[in-house]
Formats: sequence, structure tokens, C-alpha cells
Amino acid sequence: MKKELLLATTVTGLVLGATSASAVTSTLSGNHRVGLLDVDRDSSTATTGTTNENIQSSFAVALEETTDAGTKIAGSFTLMSEGSGFKNSPSGITLTFTDGSSLELISAGNATKDHDVAVPGASGEMSLGQSSSNSAAVGIDGVGANNAVGFAWHSAADVGGIDGASVSISYSNGDETAVATGTSKVDSSWSAGVTYVTTTGDTTVTLGAGILEASDDNTTTKTDYSTYHVGAVAVNGDLTVGIGLGAGDYPDGTTSTTNEVIDWEAVEAGLSYVSGDLTFTAMYRDSDSVDGDAGTVASGVKDGLERTGLSIDYAVASGVTTTIGFINQSASNEGVKEQTNSGSSWYIGTNLSF
Repeated sequence: MKKELLLATTVTGLVLGATSASAVTSTLSGNHRVGLLDVDRDSSTATTGTTNENIQSSFAVALEETTDAGTKIAGSFTLMSEGSGFKNSPSGITLTFTDGSSLELISAGNATKDHDVAVPGASGEMSLGQSSSNSAAVGIDGVGANNAVGFAWHSAADVGGIDGASVSISYSNGDETAVATGTSKVDSSWSAGVTYVTTTGDTTVTLGAGILEASDDNTTTKTDYSTYHVGAVAVNGDLTVGIGLGAGDYPDGTTSTTNEVIDWEAVEAGLSYVSGDLTFTAMYRDSDSVDGDAGTVASGVKDGLERTGLSIDYAVASGVTTTIGFINQSASNEGVKEQTNSGSSWYIGTNLSF
């Protein structure tokens, strides 16, 4: 940990010309979620239906300080993440300038993902999974590609003198060694995104869009990452409604072997309504894609996943929320229904956060 903090201080010092160091301000946050998770699959195996305890905890530390010139320097790391046990998951360094713009250095991610609109989705831990051979990425931001060696710049929310408009750009390049195996790592990438927020009467509308281009280190694949997303969310009092679309091509390194994926499309739709301490949410997710072995022409037969969900959140007390959620899912691979990843799942549990 000392070495990581030293490295972060060195990188920041080189950028800002810092000459001294002292203790930064730290903030702790986390949660503890306890509940019951039921999964009923359409397959006829012994694990068709299960009801088990579901316990998820997280603990994170955020570090922040401001220079005499007004530039904020921030970083964070996670000691425990939900479902993954104890681990150290550090972020890079973020510099926030006095004009409201910011610069992320190292592990900056994709700028495009910072501009996908927040379409309402059902709360809870419900899940039926997705097979490794199903390449239909779920969600308008389901495809990401970046090397940890990179940066991302984000404007303030008045770019070009337009109130509510913001843009981001990112670039990464790790000079990865070329491989011809079933694995695939992102070599270089660039992405950009734009968001516009406007209010008319009692309704606030957020429009978001992004684009991603990237290459991998696999010498067999012919397909590079080339994706985009667009979406809109409207908030009127206690009602929120949203819809989004993502599409493009990419080499899928998450399948059992790296695949060529073309004609990927993903749709998100959802609405939520707040009534006192209760929040009601309904959602719809649908995605499909065509894939084939690395270096070959895709088959033309689609993989797919369709999911609907409902949830109710009850704010019991400050930092305490009880959730009841349900999803129904249908998955297919090469046009054939995946019985194991199709079915329904419900969850009831309480989350304590700080």
C-alpha cells in the first residue's frame, strides 16, 4: 500500500509540480446487504430451483486533497467488494480543476461509459446468469474496452457555453504483446461521450451518447471494437422514465473462446415511481448478437437474452433499505434456448449502507 501511495503521489507531483506532501482527507463508505435469493431455471437438472441466503458486503476508502491553486487530487481503493471477498481494487488519480473539468490518469476506463444514461433498473440480487458461449452483451454499456495505461478528460457541464452540456474523451495504449491464442486483451482504445441536461417546466431530460473504438492483441481476430450508445431519461416529480440503445461489433474475449461478434444490439427501458418511502421500478432489457470463431465469418444465427423485472424499495431508516425484486429471463445461443439460463428469480433483503 505504501508503494501504491508513493507512486500516486509521484505521478500527481509530476503533473502539478508539487513540492511537499501531507496527510490527505479520507472518507470511508460501504454496505452490508443480507437477504434470500430464489432461482428457478427452466432446465430439468437437480439445481432447477434453489433458495439460498445472499450476503453481500463492501468497504471502500476515498482519498482527496486540494492544492493551494484549487486543484483537487483524488483517488480510491476497495478493500472488500460485494461477492468478491477481501481484495484491493485501486483506482487511478483524478485531478479536478477550478473550471469544473477533470483529468483521470491511469485506469481511467472508457469516456463513453460516463455518458450512458441511467435507465431505471430493478433493485435486488436476482440473477440467472449468462453462459460463456452467449456473446449478447446486456445493457447499452455492456461492451467496454480499455487498457489500464491511459487517461480520460471530462469537461465541466457548460462546454461551448451551453448550460447542461458536457463531453469526455479517453485514450489508452498498453503496448500489449501480440498473441494467437483464445485469449484477448485490449491493446489500444479511444472513446468519447456527450451529455445534455435540460429542464422544461417540471420535467428534466437527460440525453446521452457515446462511441468506442479499440483493437485487441489477438492476431487471429478480424473484428475490432466499434460500438456506440444513445439514450434519454426524463424525470417529472416522482416519476422517472428512460430508454437507451447500444450497438456495434467487437471481439468477445468473455466467451469460452475469443469470438468475432457482429450486429450486436441492446435495448434498455425502464420507469420508476417514488411514493413516500417506497420506490416502484419496472424494467425491460433485450440484447442479441451474431458470433463466430476467431478469424471466421460469423454464423448469422443470433445469440440473445431478454429480461423483464420489477422491484419495490422501502426506505426503513437513514441508510437502511429493504428490497423485494423479481426478474424473468430467456436466453438463447445460436438460436437455441438455453434452459439453464432461462427462468425466473426473486429476492428479498435489507441493505445497510454508510
